[in-house]
Amino acid sequence: MFQHRLLSLLLLLVYPQQIFTLEDLPAGVDIEEDTPGQVTINGDPTGNSTLGSNIPITATIFSGVPGPSTCRGSVILKLTLPSPTPGAGPTQEQCYNLAQVAGCGNFVASKEAGCEARLFSEPGCRMYLNTAVFIPEERAVGGMWRSVSLRCGIPAPDPESLGPPPLAGLVRRPGRR
Repeated sequence: MFQHRLLSLLLLLVYPQQIFTLEDLPAGVDIEEDTPGQVTINGDPTGNSTLGSNIPITATIFSGVPGPSTCRGSVILKLTLPSPTPGAGPTQEQCYNLAQVAGCGNFVASKEAGCEARLFSEPGCRMYLNTAVFIPEERAVGGMWRSVSLRCGIPAPDPESLGPPPLAGLVRRPGRR
């Protein structure tokens, strides 16, 4: 019994809990009481970024691999790209050679910027590996690449021109035959 209380006291001293007030919560977040003593914090369902549509276009490439939520290792390359001119079409693709092999990257921009990063296993943007689309939140993109080409201003495809999903009609719902 004494050891249990001592352990609880040590945990409280080593890991103090952070207390939030209503003023600390971001705009658009509300709190609902589920049951006495239990709450749910709900964010704005229309957007997952607090930066809005004026997000700087950034590419940050790391030496490590993706972790549970972010990239690991040191920063190899950090670029901030200029915003494309609306209606001018795609910008000229620019190739960047990396000083060492990259294992992870974050590519952040608003959807309106229409940016993509093409990843290559060889310097000089040779030996194509994958394409990463810039999104309005930091999300780790893993791989092993030595060069990356970036361009923006790519128009979003018309949903009608994409056609039905490739597996449409093949997936069956449970309980149906």
